[in-house]
Amino acid sequence: MGTDTARERPTPNRDTAVPDSYAIYVDDRGVDVWQYRVDLEEPGGAWRFVETHDAESDLRVSLDLATLTPPSESGYWVYSRTYDCETDCK
Repeated sequence: MGTDTARERPTPNRDTAVPDSYAIYVDDRGVDVWQYRVDLEEPGGAWRFVETHDAESDLRVSLDLATLTPPSESGYWVYSRTYDCETDCK
C-alpha cells in the first residue's frame, strides 16, 4: 500500500451512498480507495479517503455488488458494497 501524498486524488462523484460502502478509482498510476462513512463528525455521511495502492503492487481485491462506471481518458470508478485486499497487499 502506498501513501503518495503528492498525488492528486479525484473524489467520488456520488453525493450519497450506502454507509460503509466503497468507491475505488483506478488509473494508470494505481488505485485509490474511499469509504462512505456516517459518524459524529458527518452525521449525513461523507466519503473518506482510505488508502492508495501503486500500479506496480499487482493488487488483487474482492468486491461485492460492484458497479463499474464508464472509463474516461484518466481512469474509472468502481462502487462496491465491500472491499477486501486478497493478494500482495500490505
